[in-house]
Amino acid sequence: MTMTSEDWNKQVVRRTLEGAGPYPGVQLHFLLMRLEQFPEALPAIAAAVRDMGAWYQAQADELEAEGRRRAGGAEILDLKK
Repeated sequence: MTMTSEDWNKQVVRRTLEGAGPYPGVQLHFLLMRLEQFPEALPAIAAAVRDMGAWYQAQADELEAEGRRRAGGAEILDLKK
């Protein structure tokens, strides 16, 4: 029987996060240590890192948009230039 995405979220993700309690970072550390033992898991780990990068980019874009809204639409200058 193949697990659906919803089943996976309920049976694996939720239980893993609940089991981690206030220490999800520690749980992730141990999970990654286990997964690194399986070469076929490495592309999935790399994809997850890319997904996290995209999530950070979306958060940064939203912060910039919020800054523009608060400034009444004024241009936000990139200080790195």
